[in-house]
Amino acid sequence: MRGKTNADRSPPLSRRGFLLQSAAAAVAGSAWLNASAGSGIPDKPNIVLIMTDQQTASAISCARNAWLSTPAMDMLARQGIRFDQACVTQPLCMPSRSSLQTGRYPHEIGVTTNGRKFRGEFPMLGRLIGNAGYECAYIGKWHVGASFETAGYTGEAFDISPDARKTEAAVTFLGRNHRTPFFLTVSYMNPHNVCELARGESLPDGPIGAPPTDPEALPPLPENFAIPENEPSAIRIVQRKSPYQYPTRDWDDLKWWQYLWGYYRLVEKVDAEIGNLLDALHASPYADSTIVLMVSDHGEGVAMHHWNQKQVLYDSCIRVPLILSGPGILSGVVSTELVSTGLDIPRTLLDFAGAAAPESMRGVSLREIAEGTQSAVERSHIVAETTFAQSTTLLGLRGRMLRTRLFKYCVYDTGECREQLFDMDADPGETRNLAVQSVHQDTLRQLRAAMAQWAEQTKDLDFPYIRS
Repeated sequence: MRGKTNADRSPPLSRRGFLLQSAAAAVAGSAWLNASAGSGIPDKPNIVLIMTDQQTASAISCARNAWLSTPAMDMLARQGIRFDQACVTQPLCMPSRSSLQTGRYPHEIGVTTNGRKFRGEFPMLGRLIGNAGYECAYIGKWHVGASFETAGYTGEAFDISPDARKTEAAVTFLGRNHRTPFFLTVSYMNPHNVCELARGESLPDGPIGAPPTDPEALPPLPENFAIPENEPSAIRIVQRKSPYQYPTRDWDDLKWWQYLWGYYRLVEKVDAEIGNLLDALHASPYADSTIVLMVSDHGEGVAMHHWNQKQVLYDSCIRVPLILSGPGILSGVVSTELVSTGLDIPRTLLDFAGAAAPESMRGVSLREIAEGTQSAVERSHIVAETTFAQSTTLLGLRGRMLRTRLFKYCVYDTGECREQLFDMDADPGETRNLAVQSVHQDTLRQLRAAMAQWAEQTKDLDFPYIRS
């Protein structure tokens, strides 16, 4: 293991802290700030949803990653609850974001790749919270399969860049005198610039400096860097035939190390913006009446299984940071409950807003888990899907994932060795495909049956599942 060095790293931010303790600074007399029966929780708290883009769950220093420093996210985690097993409904921008706005799986709404529009009418998060008496504002990256207005958001700076301008717009919003509770989304671009970084292109949000050349100053390769045996063949066909999206085929170790170094700098860059936003919230009259939820739309390969980018169903692309912080929420807790971000986040935010979720929304509210009044989420598994959007061959390669507390089952729709089965306790790096071992065939059949039941429930009927 290389020794850790901070020589080429952005210095840790000096945080005043997001302590949510400034009760005296609250806007006295506003009806929505009246606390519920001694709980200290506002009847209608303000809600700030912070989104990053392409941030894998391990790319946060409070997850014991020594190769980056994320003081703002760490502060949220220390003063809130971090869900360590939060998975997206699809590891691609538009499907994941569209899912979060509707509480539906991407295939149900027709947004299975980037550039698609909604199929049918579904109640959307912004409009539902707006109907509950909230001012709904959205700043930053949208990338949803419906118009901004249809989704129920008004005003503010839609799709501006770079990220620093998004923070400026959010600070301006927090500086106003809001007479009703607000639901503010601030959607950042980074660390999505890793796509350009891997291709050797200019970074849209500005440079991060030259990477070190000394291996001792660079992050090591992950333990699961190797391509696993008995991997679905279609994954590498896509990678090989799409060198623009996946330019890593001929990389040596140094190139991979420098890519990881750059990715962590991009995470630190967006963490600095989040820190500035939280400073503004802390200094505002709304500090003790605001729930903050931070999440990413999907993960990143980060060299695990020789992968950069997203779209595969490995954990590096599926799992993302998810943190809830604010009045009434547990502090310093890490939950291992299985969470589906696209399904559970809209129900959770509607719960905090005092609005009933429509029957069209799937998922569960995480509010009781976050407040400590419920010990577990009542579910046996979560499901994710993928449709490759950028492949020049096998365009539209599809996959499905079903995750229980112990096992993870994946199936792709073409190629050889279509299935994967992992014991996530014994093999969290997903290196041993148990689907090819006779001793695990009973488990495989059980998970196939559970996936088939999900397909019936969600009308995912054209996917060629493998039946026992």
